[in-house]
This record gives sequence, structure tokens and C-alpha cells, in this order.
Amino acid sequence: MQHLAKIPFPEVERLARAGKALVILPVGVVEEHGAHLPLGLDSFAAEAYAVATAPHLEEKGYDVIVAPTINYGVAHQALNFAGTLTLQPETLNSVVVDIGRSLAKHGFARLIILNGHRDLDHMRTLEAARSVLVDEKTAQVLCTGFASDPAVTAACYREGVKQFYRSPRPDREGHGGESETSVALHCFPELVKQELIGQLEPNFDYDVEAFRNETKDYGSLSGGRGYFGSPQAASAETGKQLVATRGRNIAQFILNAWGVP
Repeated sequence: MQHLAKIPFPEVERLARAGKALVILPVGVVEEHGAHLPLGLDSFAAEAYAVATAPHLEEKGYDVIVAPTINYGVAHQALNFAGTLTLQPETLNSVVVDIGRSLAKHGFARLIILNGHRDLDHMRTLEAARSVLVDEKTAQVLCTGFASDPAVTAACYREGVKQFYRSPRPDREGHGGESETSVALHCFPELVKQELIGQLEPNFDYDVEAFRNETKDYGSLSGGRGYFGSPQAASAETGKQLVATRGRNIAQFILNAWGVP
């Protein structure tokens, strides 16, 4: 696995000429995730999943290149919380399309958009950008991670993970809850306000349909707490298992779609 921003251009040329390259573009957002988690969690998680995905693809013959993360996205649901930043959908669309075109110009015709942020407009925008690149025959592109197609999200993030949850109400887990807190404790514990987690009472009493359909903002839904579920149920070990499982899932999704190089 290579990080595009960390290698010189001759190495990029070599990888492009070899014809086996696959570029993963992590996408996240700057958005609140409760008082205990960093605003950049979705970006950091997408990067962790990219790293976990790469070895499975390399075993099948791909040269995996991880492009610099897009750290900004559509985040209207949490905009009432300090620090949350949002782009308009058309801005995000333009950024993704421009990156895809640039990569294709240098010989990279396989692009994986690995999204760590669940927001309906955000996910629809990534899918729209994918369609532009595919329709103009710029590149092969797949949206993975959180995607506008629920079946893709399930295949990438939900398959095989329920066994690891410790929450008494896994059906009520969501944004900033057990899963995201666990991933943070495993991947970037230094950014977690761990001393606060024990004070965060479970938040199971919220309108799940409004949360899923985004008909109410996160502040209203969470009573200002900014998380859904039980951060107290989280552990670094659970995070380790989630990242490993999701890495395998994402790789398998890609291999099912494209096969080997």
C-alpha cells in the first residue's frame, strides 16, 4: 500500500504503468460526535478502513494507493454544534469529480470512494460524482462504506459485526455511540476524551426513524448530547474487530464487483 501524498512522481508513474493500481479515496467530514469524540472522526475512520482494506486487495494482485482524504462534506444535520463544517452538495461533487479526472489523467482508472460519513445528501452527492466519472468514461468508480444504496452500506459496514457489540440495545446504536467510540478507542485513542465516557448515559430514547430519515437535526434528536446509543459500551477491542471486519467486507465488495486485475 502506498499513500499518494507521500511518494514522488516517478513512483506514481511506475504504478500507473504496471496497470494493476487501485486508488482508494477516503471521504469524511468535520462534524460533532458527542463531547468525547473528535470532530474529524468520520475522516479518521475512513482512513483506518482504507488501511484495513488494502492488504486483502493486494493479496489478489492490486497495487493499492490511498489518496489524501477529503475531510469536508455535507453535514447539515449537526450544524448547530460548534465546530461542525459543511459544504454544499455541488461543492463536494466538484471536488470528487476533479480528483477522479486528475487521477485518470495520470493513468489511474480504478477509483474507490470510501465514505465514513452517514448523511443522505452527502451520500447522494458521492453517488452523483461517481455517475459523472463513469458516464464520461473517465474511470471505473465504486462507492463503498456509507453509501446511498443501503445494501452497499450493509455489505461494507454491517455484515458480520453484530457479534462484537456489547450494547444492551444494539438496534438503538448510532452516531457517536458504541461503534464509533470503539473505532476511535482502537485507532486514535489519544483524541478521545476517555475521562468523559463514564459520564455519558445511554441515549436510547430518541426518534429512530427521524434519525435514519434525517427529518430532525442531531441537536433536537439527542437533546443536545450529540450521540445516539451507549458510548459506555465501547472498547478498543471491539474497535479492533470492527475495523478488521469492515476492511475485509469492503475488499470483498470490490472484488465481487471488479474481480482481480
